[in-house]
Amino acid sequence: MSSRFKAVPEPTLMGEVFTDALPTEDPVLFGHADISPKGAFEARSIQTFNLTYTAGRYGLDDTGSIRIVFRFTADGGDLQMDDPTALNYVSATTSASCALRLGFSADGHVRPWYQALTVRVSKGYLREGDWIKITLGDTSGGSPGMRLQSMCETAFTYRVLADCCATGHYHPIAESPTVQIAPGQPAVWKAVIPTLRRPGEWFRLGVKAEDLYGNPSDKVDATLTPEPSLPVAGLPDRISFKRGQRAVTIDNLAIPEPGILTIALRDSETGEVRCRTNPMTVQEGKLAGYWGDMHGQSGESVGLNTAREYFDFARNLAFLDATSHQANDFQINHAFWAHINELTAEYHEDGRFLTLPGYEWSGNTGVGGDRNVYFQEEGRVIHRSSHALIKDRAEILTDSPTAQILFQDLADEDCVVYAHIGGRPADVAYAHDARLETAMEIHSAWGTFEWLTADCFALGYRVGVVANSDGHKGRPGASYPGA
Repeated sequence: MSSRFKAVPEPTLMGEVFTDALPTEDPVLFGHADISPKGAFEARSIQTFNLTYTAGRYGLDDTGSIRIVFRFTADGGDLQMDDPTALNYVSATTSASCALRLGFSADGHVRPWYQALTVRVSKGYLREGDWIKITLGDTSGGSPGMRLQSMCETAFTYRVLADCCATGHYHPIAESPTVQIAPGQPAVWKAVIPTLRRPGEWFRLGVKAEDLYGNPSDKVDATLTPEPSLPVAGLPDRISFKRGQRAVTIDNLAIPEPGILTIALRDSETGEVRCRTNPMTVQEGKLAGYWGDMHGQSGESVGLNTAREYFDFARNLAFLDATSHQANDFQINHAFWAHINELTAEYHEDGRFLTLPGYEWSGNTGVGGDRNVYFQEEGRVIHRSSHALIKDRAEILTDSPTAQILFQDLADEDCVVYAHIGGRPADVAYAHDARLETAMEIHSAWGTFEWLTADCFALGYRVGVVANSDGHKGRPGASYPGA
């Protein structure tokens, strides 16, 4: 595991809800699970894992079941029990005298754990200490194995839930097994600089090699020679990569005179040009150009990896100038809202990296639809659309249950709002505040939505246009389609 980050989001920061009616308050008594092999496995590779669940004090009653759940972002493909020769074949055996029935559904559980593999006991039961072994990617009948997801994850979790008493209520066991999804071999080199700067204004060069699925690779050992089209103050003669590094950034570069800059990166050993930067225009002007991805989520809500990894990727692996974290508000508990504000304050660097605390107001389309809210400073009140996945009701009176009420509640705030098309398309005819709602997000990883701006024109609104990733894969600023 990477030592730089905590492996999984802190449970206290997670917006998820399970039933309060349980056989016991101690999840240790629901059983425990282990997985083999352990370690790091390459993204999109084919593997076989044995996940063994051992029953706890309550055992597992007849028609009771365990459920292994996954985030909807996992794109390794649907698990299947029908064809032992095909990809993603799953089987299960048990030490108990009972039958097992397996089923998989891509939407078989609740947010954010949508994908669900259910193993149900029939014609018998499990006592404490009895086990069920699930083989994910069983190759015994000719299957090549199980395909892993295409994006890296520090701790991909096989979240195990148990319905010990056959009530239909599932609850997490004390600790679910994880593996690391790691980047593959470098396939595409990329070098990134800004697109617009003024003479003498600092900029930075970011260089990385991505694997076939857009993950910055840590399997690089190379020395590159930069070849700029214009003289660049501060640019070194060599840029070295060592294995374990996922990117290299060169800060405090500048060009004194107007012009168009590109930089070729040549392999110092082979002489091959690995990549060229985008062009950067250097010219006098009131404004320079900056790049941000202002809309994405992490594993504390419906994405993956931690919020800290999200900000680190944006700054150090996507080379952005600005970012914001936009979790669905009905999953942001009090602790997570405080954590988001702590991270934006920590990662913000005046003149270098802008972070804005914010959230996605995620009201249903019937009450206005999705909006992104961005505050100028930390410590502001979050006005949620609902408490759908938040047990603590202490802040429920600060909710803004409609977009119209949201604009009223934000009237005195130093903030901006974007309308966007996500899970709940924004209805700008239902609600719009020209002072606060300055732009429409018409493009994201979910599609192109020019009709949102057309709606604004028909209504006589004057709005800007933005595009963000709305990414859930832990790669703000470099959010590519998955498998």
